[in-house]
Amino acid sequence: MEPIVVVTVRAPVASFRRPLDHNYQRTLPMPPPTTLLGIAGAALGLSDRDLWAKNSPLRNLKVSVWMDEDPGRARDMWTVLKIKSGRIAERSPYFRELLFFVRYTLFYGGPEDLLHSLEAAFQNPAYALSLGREDELLFVEAIRLGTAAKGVPRFKGTALPLDIRKQSGVRPLLTPGASFEPPVVETLPLRFRLDTKGIRHPESPVPLSFLSPGLVVEVPGTPALQWQDRNFTWLNS
Repeated sequence: MEPIVVVTVRAPVASFRRPLDHNYQRTLPMPPPTTLLGIAGAALGLSDRDLWAKNSPLRNLKVSVWMDEDPGRARDMWTVLKIKSGRIAERSPYFRELLFFVRYTLFYGGPEDLLHSLEAAFQNPAYALSLGREDELLFVEAIRLGTAAKGVPRFKGTALPLDIRKQSGVRPLLTPGASFEPPVVETLPLRFRLDTKGIRHPESPVPLSFLSPGLVVEVPGTPALQWQDRNFTWLNS
């Protein structure tokens, strides 16, 4: 058994930009590890520099996420105003993909004293909590301190720290009439490093596979934990 903090959140709108997108900014279906750590840091009242420092109190915090159903999707057009010599020199339009009516279960693991502090922080967060951009505020539905049992490598609607396309022995469990989206695979950082100007630089990139909630996949060899008869794995252990 492993101690965990489980936080259920929802939001009317969210977006998690895929890092190489520019003019058409697609979104990941679920928050990546850096966003999950950022949410915990905001709850605890950590500054950006404290959160990503080498001696950060969240350095040993493990994270994961799942969702129960696919959210709604839409595209929104934005315009970036480029300023030169104090005047607008250029207007650059781009499209951003948005998710609507999202609901996620966030998992946190680590030392028990840290988890107790995190549970209390989610009850009364120091800063406003958001999914993606700062104005995409989330609502915390439930906070639970519990234990996860050893699971089986059978996953759905969660993220895995691997490229599922290159994994041997993967077996989808298809249900007649079920619909699902293919997995989204993206190489993403597990943390950031801040330079002296406060600019973030990604560190420890790993491939992550985001699975649709409509498809159960067996991934042999993947360590799994179980919560309420459903499996997940740590993304940054």
